[in-house]
Amino acid sequence: MREISPAQSAAKDRLPHQGCAAVPDTLSCMKRFDWPMIEKRAVEWRHKLHQIPELGYQEKLTSAFIAKTLKDIGVRYKSGFAGGTGIVATIGSGAGGCVALRTDMDALPIREITNAPWQSRHDGLMHACGHDGHMAIALGVVAALQQIRRDLAGEVKILFQPAEEGLNGAERMCEDGVLENPPVETIFGLHGWPGLPVGTVGFRQGAFLAAVDSLTIEIHGKGTHAASPHHGADPIACGAALVQTLASLLASNIDPLDAVVLTIGTFNAGRAGNVVPESAVLSGTLRTLCATTRKQAMELIRRTCRTVAASHRCRAVCRFTSTTPVTTNHTAETEFFRQTATATLGKKQVVEFSRPFLWSEDFAYYLKRIPGCFFVLGVIPAGRREYPMLHNPLYDFPDSALKTGIQLMATLAVNRLSAGPAADTAK
Repeated sequence: MREISPAQSAAKDRLPHQGCAAVPDTLSCMKRFDWPMIEKRAVEWRHKLHQIPELGYQEKLTSAFIAKTLKDIGVRYKSGFAGGTGIVATIGSGAGGCVALRTDMDALPIREITNAPWQSRHDGLMHACGHDGHMAIALGVVAALQQIRRDLAGEVKILFQPAEEGLNGAERMCEDGVLENPPVETIFGLHGWPGLPVGTVGFRQGAFLAAVDSLTIEIHGKGTHAASPHHGADPIACGAALVQTLASLLASNIDPLDAVVLTIGTFNAGRAGNVVPESAVLSGTLRTLCATTRKQAMELIRRTCRTVAASHRCRAVCRFTSTTPVTTNHTAETEFFRQTATATLGKKQVVEFSRPFLWSEDFAYYLKRIPGCFFVLGVIPAGRREYPMLHNPLYDFPDSALKTGIQLMATLAVNRLSAGPAADTAK
């Protein structure tokens, strides 16, 4: 890891700012920034990042772009985290507490069809989950907070994290010590959400997003000619039976009030239509919100694999990998978020969800270590009733959502430092 400390000349203010005499008066302080200029630059950053999507742990161009932008803004940073592409920018003084804001960096193996002028230049890859927008928001926060760095009541760390898409880059960032030196007291993170309009945010106290376990089922049979299937053991028939049996058994053996979703996403077997193959491989995900339910479902899946395989004269091996924990927001930090978001955006723009969602976020690894709150940012543009869902080849994080994300994240950081240590850090 290497540390960059820009020269004094590089650290001068680069955005118009009339000064901020009283940091605790956050709202009036934040209004003094030239937000149109910050938003304009954020749009430019997003378009450039959108054009260079990279998969998890391969974000070299993305990391280089972020590092150059941080250097141009005049912010000190360290790079080389989580396998090499992670970056941590730090703003403020060593005195006082430390708050972290996190953004993700990786893209998905999806071919983009938006036809936007800033469409992906990397064939077969795109920012279909909006991480380009998340990074642009983080850079906008950096540009804003750099203007009041001498007035901050502590330090703000901006975590640019690789490999969120199922590769648990957050865990590696934590293992590399991003929450230490100085120790982070609170962390906030966001994600664009096509279920809310631009200008609004959504949150939930406690369990917000599901734990996800990736699973692979290897079925070993006995190959034979298609004309004599009785001489072999058909792994395809076994796999088909497993897909149907698992769904019905989970529904009938687990409390229906406990969320559990098993999805088989791939089924690979055979190369010729007149041959019973030797093996088949299935893969998918298990999503739960409760540790007890998760354990029960995993045991049921393993047991079913063994029994169904035996009934087809096959052998099945089930492996669970790449676990992401439940994203559980802490009580005090969630209430702090609610109050700050309401004061910043207005009560009607803040939505509290009554139940959790079953998509996952490796932000959960930060929340297992320190108090924090993860929330979603509305991305349905004005005048539209709906927007393409995440992981869709038509998804493009709307530029109009950047302003809300930047202002709220910056306000959360400044307010949290001004508030002092949290009185309640319980989940």
